[in-house]
Amino acid sequence: MHPTWTWADVEALQRLVEQHDGIALKLNWDTLYARKEESAADLVEFREGQLVAFLGLYPFGSTLEVCGMVHPNYRRQGLFASLLRRGLNSATVVSYSTILLNAPGNSEPGKQFLETYPCRFDFSEYQMKYAQEAVSADSSPSAVQVTLRQAEEADRPLLARLDQEGFGLTAEDTRQFYETLNEDEIRQNELIVHEDEAVGKIRVSRRAKEAWIYGFVVTASCRGQGIGGKALRLVVSREEAAGNDVWLEVALNNPQAKKLYEQAGFRVCRSQDYYAYLR
Repeated sequence: MHPTWTWADVEALQRLVEQHDGIALKLNWDTLYARKEESAADLVEFREGQLVAFLGLYPFGSTLEVCGMVHPNYRRQGLFASLLRRGLNSATVVSYSTILLNAPGNSEPGKQFLETYPCRFDFSEYQMKYAQEAVSADSSPSAVQVTLRQAEEADRPLLARLDQEGFGLTAEDTRQFYETLNEDEIRQNELIVHEDEAVGKIRVSRRAKEAWIYGFVVTASCRGQGIGGKALRLVVSREEAAGNDVWLEVALNNPQAKKLYEQAGFRVCRSQDYYAYLR
């Protein structure tokens, strides 16, 4: 039986690993905090009463993302492979059409392990941070009128439709995803309102003086009007006023979005790599 542990123990291990390896792990803390610690009890390893390894499983519709870490002093002992065997058991594997293993782009230990594991590189994402001095000189403020409204329970179908349109997801994927979210998680989303109509969405997750922007989409019929850029600036201004650094992620194969973010003052700081699990 595992010793009693909390998310604070996982955070302490994360800080140690990141400092030792010079990386930034993507542990999706907004998702983890929505769970109870004991819900992931089979995805931790202890040695001499100390938490030394952790594996997080993150379901998004028919896709499962996986990320984890091992204490530097306990590597090359098969701990992470053991966690993966338990986490990606036969019942779990058949439940998802896609399983992605995540590692920071500059993580040498992560790459070395993944070279030995049945997976192949799939894609990368840039992680971009806002810096006022990086705002494009030709990025003049838009005159378009945009407001933000916190999403409510009744907005679940709208949020799902926006995700389908913006990210090419299936109706079933978005239905499953939004069914799993609790009320607080729904309220993390904000609707982008233009001319009294919700024409997009943006989600902000805050932790340790960092605000991360996710799920940012404007419906196709309203793109190219400056609505997305105006909404982005509203969020950046608000979060900076609260003392938060503002971050977001963008896929390397989405140069149009990257250009928008660069014009708004975001610059690439690091990347995350994703590897598709081979069944």
